[in-house]
Amino acid sequence: MNVNDERKEWMAADYTRLSKEDGDKEESDSINNQKALIHHYAECHPELCLVRHYSDDGYTGVNFNRPGFQEMLEGIKNREINCIIVKDLSRFGRNYIEVGRYIERVFPALDIRFIAINDNYDSIYNNSSSDQLLLPFKNLINDAYSRDISIKVRSNLDVKRRQGDFVSPAVPYGYKRSETDKTRLAIDEPAANIVRLIFAKKIEGQSNRQIAALLNHMKVPTPIRYKQESGSRAKTAFQVYSTPKWYGTTVRRILENEIYTGTLLQGKTYRPNYKIRKPVARPQKDWFRKEDAHEAVISRKDFELVRSIMDTDTHQSAGQETVYPFSGIVYCGNCNQSCNRKQTVKKNKSYFYYGCYLSNHTTCCRGFCINESYLEQTVLNTLRQYIDDLTDMEQMLSHLESMPGQQAKVKTLTQELEHAENAMQKYRQLLADLYEDYHGGLLNKEEYLELKESCQEQLDELAEALNNMTEQQNRLTAAFMADTSLIDKFRKYLESPVLNRKMLVSMVKKIYIYPKNRIHIVFRFPDEFERLLPFLPDAVSDKLITREV
Repeated sequence: MNVNDERKEWMAADYTRLSKEDGDKEESDSINNQKALIHHYAECHPELCLVRHYSDDGYTGVNFNRPGFQEMLEGIKNREINCIIVKDLSRFGRNYIEVGRYIERVFPALDIRFIAINDNYDSIYNNSSSDQLLLPFKNLINDAYSRDISIKVRSNLDVKRRQGDFVSPAVPYGYKRSETDKTRLAIDEPAANIVRLIFAKKIEGQSNRQIAALLNHMKVPTPIRYKQESGSRAKTAFQVYSTPKWYGTTVRRILENEIYTGTLLQGKTYRPNYKIRKPVARPQKDWFRKEDAHEAVISRKDFELVRSIMDTDTHQSAGQETVYPFSGIVYCGNCNQSCNRKQTVKKNKSYFYYGCYLSNHTTCCRGFCINESYLEQTVLNTLRQYIDDLTDMEQMLSHLESMPGQQAKVKTLTQELEHAENAMQKYRQLLADLYEDYHGGLLNKEEYLELKESCQEQLDELAEALNNMTEQQNRLTAAFMADTSLIDKFRKYLESPVLNRKMLVSMVKKIYIYPKNRIHIVFRFPDEFERLLPFLPDAVSDKLITREV
């Protein structure tokens, strides 16, 4: 120790830090407790004069990019302090390499005294070889502690994600945390209504930018502004104007977010270890997916419909940003390529066509086109007929249950199911009796195994037959309990004078065009109708799947 060091007055700063990684030690390591310990130490050492206080509350000790720590470095640079006092080395940091660099290289070079009270370390006294060995060892222990805590925290979060707990700090727009269970999401109705509006407008045929413009015109707060107005401290790096605006990208993120169907997708990114702060993308197969984790804002059918629409939104009306009604739906029947919309002008009048224009390429196709007006009217008439056929199907189904033959099928099948279940119960009891006979010495091992194998074969056959009969019963029941809500939804299109985007994408998957104005329509066939096909005449069921005009 230098004599000048004894007489020198040290302008000291107390540095305190606390983070969630401290766990059960949080109370003992509280900021106030750390300050009290440091102030008491300074009072017992007259050469120490506390002139500054720096603190990082809620920051990990693994990295040193902390606001309080960086401010302290500025104080050193400006010669405001020449001594740093901490409760112990773990409060200073938990990265043993960085801690060692500051204590062994940076601070000595800047003539900074460093004191860790509970570790009994003072840089102007601890210069022995044993001290030089002990210090890195303590830093290594602190680093290992952080590593262990990090592994435990990540493992615990994965368990929570797997069971459907919402663990993200940021709640998605349209939801809020449940008041009764903070790990569950509840619908935030004002924001959820905006989400529903966005999906509805998309189904109607509006582009993402057009929807964004509508929301700005309605003066709807953006997701970030809505959260801020609700008391959240949420921030964004994308804000350009003082008043946040809706953009097409914002609308797209909402339309693509599966969380609105009640499905929770978590763990899309992860940090490989506690020292790497930048998240890394996790393979999709390793995401944590939980169906029906919370109440849905949007039905699964509408979500899938919008997803399909977004896959087909390839062209927009010039100047209007409106998606063409047939955009992404019309295909060439010969080469299966998407058809383009073209314009021609004759006698100052514009005409629009859809066609395959790949004749100059190495394809099997020769160029042809079909008039848009003709295509529109033909498809509209076909859809109206399709809706009439659905109505006929609904009427047929309403009479199925009252038909004597159908009632007889149900009655016979029910009786067969009862017989199969009774037989299975008898064989299960027989297996139990066989074991008792074997255990009681009435059967030897060879006899027991032979009889057991025979019984098991009978049980397996009965189980398979039971499954088949149950499926038949379910199909029969489905016909009587058919959900006709979709038919009601389509029926409102009957009076539509024109073909619109919503009507088209709701009912049609693809339209194939051929030379000589031949059209082939593939309908968006609902699952509800598919399971009813066995109960309908072939002529009706064929029309519900596809149609040539």
